[in-house]
Amino acid sequence: MNPTADLIKIKSELLLKNTNMQTITENEVLSLLSNELPQLDVEIKSMSNKVSIYNVIGCFADMTKRMAKIGNLKEVKHCFSLAEKMLQGGNTTVKNAIENVYVYSLGTYLYSLGAIVDLSATTATQLRDIFSGSLRKEYYKQVYGKGI
Repeated sequence: MNPTADLIKIKSELLLKNTNMQTITENEVLSLLSNELPQLDVEIKSMSNKVSIYNVIGCFADMTKRMAKIGNLKEVKHCFSLAEKMLQGGNTTVKNAIENVYVYSLGTYLYSLGAIVDLSATTATQLRDIFSGSLRKEYYKQVYGKGI
């Protein structure tokens, strides 16, 4: 085995994988959420005939808030992971929907938990802690960003 040849092979495989990565489109969001969150699929299918990416992400945010309210941190973390994936890999429309619907809605909800929801302080803190990464950064941009 030649370590240099193995390294070159690994680098080329990674490069190929990165160039083949696809951007998540609006249509793929619906499929992704339906596969990952079957309970959300039922809600989306019961929506009116006009299903937009913003309505779908709004439904997704509402479901995440319901999971937070009952203290299902595992499912909330799963939802945050999916939102993070869409925020980082989505096309412009998907990113806008995550930023303007999901992050805004969830950020406002999570940072006002004590006043709205009867959760223990520990659970509220845990929820805020798992609201991290790009989602939290986007929320902070919205809250602390310069005015228009």
